[in-house]
Amino acid sequence: MKKYLKLATIAAIGLVILLLNGCIPSLQPLYTPDKLVLLNGVVGAWQEDLGQQQNATNKKKPETWTFRKGEDKKYLLVHQDQDGLVAAFDVHVVKLGTHYFMDFYPGSLPEDFKNGKVGDPEVMNNFLKSHLLAVHTFAKVELSGKTLKINMFDPEFLRKLLENQQIRIKHEKTEAGYLLTASSADLQKFVEKYAEEKSAFLDEPVVLNLKM
Repeated sequence: MKKYLKLATIAAIGLVILLLNGCIPSLQPLYTPDKLVLLNGVVGAWQEDLGQQQNATNKKKPETWTFRKGEDKKYLLVHQDQDGLVAAFDVHVVKLGTHYFMDFYPGSLPEDFKNGKVGDPEVMNNFLKSHLLAVHTFAKVELSGKTLKINMFDPEFLRKLLENQQIRIKHEKTEAGYLLTASSADLQKFVEKYAEEKSAFLDEPVVLNLKM
């Protein structure tokens, strides 16, 4: 019984952290086989461009995002956070209209990246904390040469839409926020509809530069 209570507590913590980190969780994937594409130029090691975030009093360590080609139209992402903790994600890229989106889902860490502790929210990679419920999250991506921008959807934007009854999309309301339960087809309609809506995304995208 204690084991199940602990797992439930960790799951609840995961959903709270996910929403605080600015991600919209979904039980279903964004991708379907007919929408999967390969994103030329994404394979490689990318480092976070801190820009104005970095100053003399804030020695923030940049994150690194390493994309590897997986089976079929799938990528493996190894994410290293500011504390050097790593986690792996299966990444699928879909093209909807003229925009590209990534679907992130927890994956298996390659042997050459294994370090640190796993399973404890206190010492876990910060991006993996956002996926303790093993949910999918989405982001619009823009790849231009050696710069990759990852625009995370803003959960506050979704909350306003739902509470103002501006959209109809299957979801569950929790104490931490909203969990989407819609089908992949409905998720695709949702992200494509708001792909050019600035307020649908967090104010600052993750900007990555290709490491040489």
